[in-house]
Amino acid sequence: MTTSPPPAPWLLRGSGLVALYGPSPQAPRGGALMLVRYADSPVGPYDELLWLERVKTRQGWRPCVQQIVVSSAESVAGGRHNWAIPKTLARFDWSAGRVKVSTAPGSPGVVLSFGGVQGAGIPLSLRLLPRLARTLSQRGAAGEEFCTTIGGSGRLRRAHLRVEAAPGWPALLNRQKPLLVLGVPEFRLTFPPAHVR
Repeated sequence: MTTSPPPAPWLLRGSGLVALYGPSPQAPRGGALMLVRYADSPVGPYDELLWLERVKTRQGWRPCVQQIVVSSAESVAGGRHNWAIPKTLARFDWSAGRVKVSTAPGSPGVVLSFGGVQGAGIPLSLRLLPRLARTLSQRGAAGEEFCTTIGGSGRLRRAHLRVEAAPGWPALLNRQKPLLVLGVPEFRLTFPPAHVR
């Protein structure tokens, strides 16, 4: 017997890194790589790695998750069902200042080294950002658009991240250094129900 994933809204708490990349031939508008450890969510703690770019919609430019892996099957189901976020399952192997993310046993996986996440930071509320900048636009299986305006708050600080290997991910991750890396020692996010059209 299968059970439905927890419905939106989801309230999440955790920490992570955000690496911002400039334009490249592979990603003309640049993008962001995010490494997240959720300490609390409706499906329990889990880890996440995602690549996000801006896409053109009828309302303007909006962020869109292009690639994402998580360590929880329940998160995969919830992300796909509630917001059309294309999550897949992966294993996260952590060591001091380093993580390897693998989608299959024996696969080379993504390898990241990082630091500077923990410590004092500058408070930020997502309400200070334009609504379009925090509204995800994702395409469902039937071509419908799922629009989700994310809320939340946290603290930001300078951090560092290096991509040692990223097979199967955007090529620019192996060729470019990020313009800016921000550590998020703690955050709270709210993913409300999506507006589907």
